[in-house]
Amino acid sequence: MSKREEMRRRRQQKAHQRQLIIIGAIVVVALAVTGWLIWQNTRPIGEFVTLPTQEYPLAEGKSMGSVDAPVTITIFSDFQCPFCGQVARGVEKQVIDTFVNSGQARLVYKHYIVVDGNVGGSESRRAAEASECAAEQGQFWNFHDMVFANQQGEGRGAFADRRLEAFAAAIGLDTGQFNACFNSNRYAGAVRADEAEAAQLGITGTPTVFINGVRVENPTDYAEYERLIAQQLLQ
Repeated sequence: MSKREEMRRRRQQKAHQRQLIIIGAIVVVALAVTGWLIWQNTRPIGEFVTLPTQEYPLAEGKSMGSVDAPVTITIFSDFQCPFCGQVARGVEKQVIDTFVNSGQARLVYKHYIVVDGNVGGSESRRAAEASECAAEQGQFWNFHDMVFANQQGEGRGAFADRRLEAFAAAIGLDTGQFNACFNSNRYAGAVRADEAEAAQLGITGTPTVFINGVRVENPTDYAEYERLIAQQLLQ
């Protein structure tokens, strides 16, 4: 065998080895992904908090309250965000009881996904899409309450798909309709549209709240809502 032929043979052997390494790496990744998906679909859902459903005033989609209300409160939020949870479980309830129920204010919820980018995964985005599927059945706000009631830290599996589906069942949604909606990613574009709106407004974190376009500096402080709403009602 000539030297040239020997070099050609060696090059072919190395190319073949590289191909085997690449194929092996692809197989390993495919097996890992398959294993992860199987684990996600078979692991126990675990316990979660259940809440009684309630009627919200003039709830429509992700909004509630009269369309003629003189004040509009817009909340940009992430279902995994701990401070968003504080707002949802505290200030938001006070605002609804005092201003939305009285017809003075309308409350609007918008998605802004922050936590997924910080910790990895897609729990915030999937929870947002699931809430849109709940809104399809007129139950956005009760689903919103269930999700925020079950926060367990960021990126820890509290909002895995199967748990979100269980939340939907717990509030009495048509699970066949919900699951078909959720698994189709039907509202991925709606979530991105909220994010695009947030970007146009210069929002970089959650929760971010506006009252008639005026930004609330401390969204967890109910006194600030009272003050800003009172100012808007006087105009």
